[in-house]
Amino acid sequence: MAIIDTRIDDRLIHGQVCSFWIPEYSLDRIVIVDDAIAQDETRKTALRFGCPERCKLSIFNATKAADKFSQQIDRGTRVMILTGHPQPILAMVQNGFKVDHVTVGNMSTKSNANQIRKTVFVSAEEWQAFHRLALAGIPIFNQMIPTDARENITDLFQSEHC
Repeated sequence: MAIIDTRIDDRLIHGQVCSFWIPEYSLDRIVIVDDAIAQDETRKTALRFGCPERCKLSIFNATKAADKFSQQIDRGTRVMILTGHPQPILAMVQNGFKVDHVTVGNMSTKSNANQIRKTVFVSAEEWQAFHRLALAGIPIFNQMIPTDARENITDLFQSEHC
């Protein structure tokens, strides 16, 4: 399996992923990693409905995802890991699967969050997860769509607090 991107976008399956990222990367599969969604049949059904037919969709909790990726499921398949926030990625790393980078797309405004980029609002808990990913040597980028410049924002998370 070739993990092409590990992407954070709190909208998960939506127009930009379907219209831009799936064709850009010629993806065969999207794997959503989210503990809550993995337990919610209604949300899983809605996400599957929104995913284009040419791209398969799997939904795992972070522990199962780390295990599956470590076993190299779907060898030869072009995969994007998709999460709504950085905590599932950190949990995968803590469970033994290290991603080679993280791309942040959209993290919507929320209470008690700091805006760090035009469409990226980060809570204290999210900041801590990004900080730990940065300390683990995982580069963090910001890029909304493929035609946007990819900006390395790893250094923003070197400090423990936002």
